[in-house]
Amino acid sequence: MVRSGLNPSQKDIKNFLLSGLVVGAAYAAFKEVTSFQSILILLFFGLITVFSREIGQRIVGQWMDAQVDLEISMPGTTVTIIAAILSYISTLNLAFVVPVFSKFSGESYEQWGKSVDAIWAKRKYWIVSSGIATLLTAWIVSYSAGITQLAEMIALFTFFQLLPLDAEKGISGKLDGVHIILWSGFMWLIFMGLTIIG
Repeated sequence: MVRSGLNPSQKDIKNFLLSGLVVGAAYAAFKEVTSFQSILILLFFGLITVFSREIGQRIVGQWMDAQVDLEISMPGTTVTIIAAILSYISTLNLAFVVPVFSKFSGESYEQWGKSVDAIWAKRKYWIVSSGIATLLTAWIVSYSAGITQLAEMIALFTFFQLLPLDAEKGISGKLDGVHIILWSGFMWLIFMGLTIIG
């Protein structure tokens, strides 16, 4: 039986928790937060940030008969943590938040339409674009609600997810920006512009 896009595996849940905590910790170090209560809130915000991306990708993945797997990038997590430590112990405000990327898979079907293998590569573009769109929506909601730290964390995370970095660079896994810029440089510019405004 094929696992549905909205049914995460145990590995996905573990990777979600770890990546959300890394994102929250990186932001806390970037802001040089020292209060234990504030750190806990930022760790929770990190989980909300990663969840916003995941829910957007998985809803569209479900609709397109695709599986979305959340992956931890060990080089990306290491770089994120090193940048966070340097930011916290020095006067430099550093952030490089690239702990996660997604892998996609789909079943072959003998029918025309959304499940035809010929458009599989573009399905990745649609899936990651929906993740970015939900991040930007979460930014708007949190900013409108006056939760500025969450809004800023989401914008920072989205900015780094839009960087066109892949595993060949040895810094992170294949980030969302790689899939988007491959199919539409114009949409990549729109997403990046909105994120920078954020």
